[in-house]
Amino acid sequence: MTGAQTLGRAVAALALTLWPLASGCASKDDVERTQVSHAGDGACDRPYADSSPWNAPIGAAPAVDPRSDERVRTLGEELTSDPTQYTYPVYRAGPSASFESVAIEGWLSDVRAGGRRLVNVSGGSVDVPVPQEARAAAGSDGQLIVLDPATGDEWGFWQLRRDGDRWSATNGYHYNTRWSGVPPLSDGDSAFVSRGAGVPYLAGLVRPCEIERGRIDHALAFAYDSPSRAHVYPATKSDGNGNRDDLPEGARLQLDPSLDAAALGDGGCRGPCLTIARALQRYGMYVVDNSGRPKVMLEYEGTADWNGLVDERTAAPIPLRSFRVVEPPAPPTDAAGAAP
Repeated sequence: MTGAQTLGRAVAALALTLWPLASGCASKDDVERTQVSHAGDGACDRPYADSSPWNAPIGAAPAVDPRSDERVRTLGEELTSDPTQYTYPVYRAGPSASFESVAIEGWLSDVRAGGRRLVNVSGGSVDVPVPQEARAAAGSDGQLIVLDPATGDEWGFWQLRRDGDRWSATNGYHYNTRWSGVPPLSDGDSAFVSRGAGVPYLAGLVRPCEIERGRIDHALAFAYDSPSRAHVYPATKSDGNGNRDDLPEGARLQLDPSLDAAALGDGGCRGPCLTIARALQRYGMYVVDNSGRPKVMLEYEGTADWNGLVDERTAAPIPLRSFRVVEPPAPPTDAAGAAP
């Protein structure tokens, strides 16, 4: 049995013995009747520890990169927000969910010891409560997130596919939403296998419950077409192909906090756009990936059921030129933050 298989079975046993405190409008009975439900179904708890860099407000007087204006000009002309492809469907496992074996053809990143130890396993398989009806996002990346709210376990897959009754993926990971949102490096200094910046898929994702309530309490995930090959905390690696003048992955951008609702509304930013803009002023967005266009990450339509509430142009009225590059938070100096 591989280490990944052992991990999966141990997590399976734990998941079936625990039940989380009720939250939102979904009762325990409601969820038990459905083995796996969409993450937006009444579950709007903020993932990761309160001390996570994803959950830390920027503050009133942040340090600003002296080359901020120059670097912001490299981002592109328009902010997009497409929930129909190249983003993340999210499924939540109820206590009666059955576990399926997912064969890993590339690498599985397994984070252990309260978020402090990373083991990268080549090949093997992992047992995950992925539902039979699950579908990866459209696009060649084929990504998908599975959450167990009882244990906090988070699994993510890249190029997930189903062939008959078998699941397989090119890469996958196991993390936990109770940790910092910043995986450590392995003993051999290899990074967390996920999207470009080496952070979990759920980090920075805008969910339907947040738009519906009109408030996002965390930083957003941002991708554009030319981040540099460098990275800064909270990123643990970079898939960028830009040059040293471009932003490193992990860089944090903030929308001009002096723009009020009236000014944003005059530019056409209302409703869901305004909710996103307020989060970008308070928490900002981190560069997490190399993308074909500038975009903030919204949960995939297949699980979010946006039904037209948001689309690829929802964030377009937010002016990219009104962002500034602020200094990222410093990594924790002790083990309490479960960060590298």
